Amino acid sequence: MSDIFNERVMQRLFNDMNQHVPVKRRTLRALLEDPDPSYQGRDGRKYRLDRKELQLLSSILDEEETAHLKLPILIMTDTSYGEGYWKVMGRMEVKVISRLIGREPEREDEMRVFYPHLKEIRDKLPTSTNTVFSY
Repeated sequence: MSDIFNERVMQRLFNDMNQHVPVKRRTLRALLEDPDPSYQGRDGRKYRLDRKELQLLSSILDEEETAHLKLPILIMTDTSYGEGYWKVMGRMEVKVISRLIGREPEREDEMRVFYPHLKEIRDKLPTSTNTVFSY
């Protein structure tokens, strides 16, 4: 019984911690064309994306790639590797993060991110990235 209770408590805790996660992500191209680039979080709030960040991302990608990158980029906890690891998933997302931090990914569609890299990413792209918590 206590295992079920703990599981529910953990699910509720992580759900509460992830209220900022977008309901729907939009492409970089669409956001660049929008006079007020933003997305709606699960909590119903509107989150604005900084235009300078969008321009930085655009400078890293070619025209076609901007049509495929969806924002915000989600950086998830990854307990399968141990403590202190995060991961980015998706081809375009991995390509962008790899170029941004200057490190080759382990796979084309998944990249481990260590805390110093997470800090660098979040410092450069605070509104265009989201951290997602899981267990």
